Amino acid sequence: MIKMSIYIYGITDSKDKLDGSLKGLEKAVVYNMPYQDIGAVVSDFNGEIRPIAESCVMKHEEVIEEIMRDFTVLPVKFLTIFEKQENVLIMMKERYDGFKENLNRLRNKAEFGIKIIWAGGKIKENISDSHNGNVQDPPISGNSPAKNYMREKFGKYKINSEFEAAANKRIKMVDDFLSKFAAEKKLNVLKSENLLLDASYLVERDKECKFRAAFEHFKNISGDMKSLFSGPWPPYNFINLPIKDKV
Repeated sequence: MIKMSIYIYGITDSKDKLDGSLKGLEKAVVYNMPYQDIGAVVSDFNGEIRPIAESCVMKHEEVIEEIMRDFTVLPVKFLTIFEKQENVLIMMKERYDGFKENLNRLRNKAEFGIKIIWAGGKIKENISDSHNGNVQDPPISGNSPAKNYMREKFGKYKINSEFEAAANKRIKMVDDFLSKFAAEKKLNVLKSENLLLDASYLVERDKECKFRAAFEHFKNISGDMKSLFSGPWPPYNFINLPIKDKV
């Protein structure tokens, strides 16, 4: 006999029942399990953890995005499973305050992703070439091994400093366009030499059009930078729960 478990997709700001038309993993009916004025979006699960398939990950995300159309949702990580409904309710009781704080803060907001790609390697090369091999300030005289080492280290520091300054100037230009329409933001800069910016912006629903327009305006004047835009997404990067409150 197969033991049924409870698979959880996310926490919502509603205790209302779902209409039963949404199907989750294993084509199981997705339903809302209420606790006070919030709910856990779940489906029954047969308890077998098979090798993770891309289709399962996509189905998990599909359920979250569908729920997001009508409710504020705190996405739960893929393959979060409870043995029974009682365990879900215990978890919701223990973490209710944290869930409520996040749901209130994220209500009527969605996440957008921005990636900016530039020719970082070429820009660093141009900075190096512009110095014609002389990046000493002040000059380091002498030709001892120690001074040669210091000269080399200082040269690399000088080039890297100018490279970071060039990067920060462009990042500020991007962020100046977008942040005025965002409630919160998270900027990951120079994750690789050519990935200038990998950013997440939390945007209120009534400002989404202005945010998109600001991105298009930036894109039109971005020169040799390439821009990637994604969203709206559930606010994965803006859920603030202490580690002990992670689902």
